[in-house]
Amino acid sequence: MAASCVLVDVDPPELQFPFELGKQISCPLKITNRTGRTVAFKVKTTSPKKYCVRPNNGVVGPRSACVVVVTMQAQTMAPPDLQCKDKFLVQSVVVSDGLSAKDITSQMFMKDEGNMAEEVKLKVAYVMPPEPQSEIAEEFDGPQRIFVPMERIVEDGRSGSGLSSGSVSLRSAELGTEVGSPIRRVVKNKDLLKTAGPVVETRKHSGSDEQYLELSALIVKLTEENKSALEQNRKLRDDLVSIRLKSCTLYMVPLKI
Repeated sequence: MAASCVLVDVDPPELQFPFELGKQISCPLKITNRTGRTVAFKVKTTSPKKYCVRPNNGVVGPRSACVVVVTMQAQTMAPPDLQCKDKFLVQSVVVSDGLSAKDITSQMFMKDEGNMAEEVKLKVAYVMPPEPQSEIAEEFDGPQRIFVPMERIVEDGRSGSGLSSGSVSLRSAELGTEVGSPIRRVVKNKDLLKTAGPVVETRKHSGSDEQYLELSALIVKLTEENKSALEQNRKLRDDLVSIRLKSCTLYMVPLKI
């Protein structure tokens, strides 16, 4: 709601500046002529060295409006609790038609000169600056890192090593089926794994949260399948050793004494 007098409406009724040290901050001020006559205005402040007002005076036609920009100079120290005692004063007076801004004088707004000058007082408030959108976007949409235990990375004899500088690149996740996923094959090299440590960090996944969850689920599935395949291979090796031992026993020739 605008602050008003008989001649003009001033919006906003309180000048709010998102306070940041070392940064100029601007706040627009709209002055609307409520009458059918030409009105001149002048903007004053209790801290003229702290603020820049452009324009600080002017003429507004009947039922018209103009915008004044109030700029707070860069501050080197924050006030206690961000409290501000500065104030602004918007003076207005009816003038003759055809008057321009350069014709305005301070005497026009002096009440002791018999002028019907009106005044609107405005307070100043410091507010916390809004959180940057770029950071919000990065928090939800930015890259996410996925950590994979080294001993659970899938071993595939057909795939080449994807290790570089201690990190694993996810290539095609292909274990007999085609998987439509942003990741590719998970690879392992025994010699390089020994020097890379027990846990390695994958490359950043820049997809959405849904893709990230799909990727994590796929890694768990692949590692479980790999664990099962290794267990089956171990059993097959044990069975093969047992068969070979039995074969050797059958073909042994008894020694004659």
